[in-house]
Amino acid sequence: MAAYHVASEALTNAARHAHATVVHVHAAARDAALHLSIRDDGVGGADPNRGTGLTGLQDRVEALGGHLTITSPTGGGTELLAIIPTTFIPCGLG
Repeated sequence: MAAYHVASEALTNAARHAHATVVHVHAAARDAALHLSIRDDGVGGADPNRGTGLTGLQDRVEALGGHLTITSPTGGGTELLAIIPTTFIPCGLG
């Protein structure tokens, strides 16, 4: 579910804010994690400190023990890299 939200938010941002013409989405399962990369050719400048959408994604991924990196130089598009563990230890058993 977290991967869906990351991809959905990234695609929405690419269309709504970045005015991207191309978005590349790549997902691969390796090392007990889903590695998700979403890269667009938009205007860049995405900053998690200026809104709740990207911050919410970081919180969601980190709550699962994962990591989200956002790279978005002004004029250089945006790339989100999420690593989301695919193993889950129920509370009280770990």
